[in-house]
Amino acid sequence: MSEQGLVDQIPLFGESSWKSKCIFLGALFFLGVLIAVYSDYNLQTGSGNLTMALFVTANIYYPAKRIRIHYNVRNVQLFFNKILVYHIWLNTASFIVACFHCYITLWSNNWLMLGLFLMGWLTIGGFLMWIKYQPSRLKKGVYLLHTQQVVFLLLVFTMLKGHYIF
Repeated sequence: MSEQGLVDQIPLFGESSWKSKCIFLGALFFLGVLIAVYSDYNLQTGSGNLTMALFVTANIYYPAKRIRIHYNVRNVQLFFNKILVYHIWLNTASFIVACFHCYITLWSNNWLMLGLFLMGWLTIGGFLMWIKYQPSRLKKGVYLLHTQQVVFLLLVFTMLKGHYIF
């Protein structure tokens, strides 16, 4: 089967039963709440720490994919399909926690708001790529804007500038 055929078969919600999915998601949610509450001296900073942890974990997919391409590793498409699903859901969770972090810290910093907007764009763009949104002209634009490292680096820059410069 071609690699494109394997990509078309990736289930976004996984292949296990709904009961095990709910137990897994409940455990992750509970762990996330514990991290947000106890990782620092207040919930505002703890939710920021959780956002950062989710974001870094979710985006391990990209360097792994680049290494795979660089070394021409074969027969790992099924593994990459699985970590693509984790990439999608962890980035979505990271964006949701970032919105919560923004809300409870009462941001008034334009750099951070721009960073949150870019994070939302990358998240929404990733879902549009996932569902293969048509028309093709828009699909190409979404793909280009979602996969360009410049947008990701701009997101990281705005977060660093917003948190540490101002």
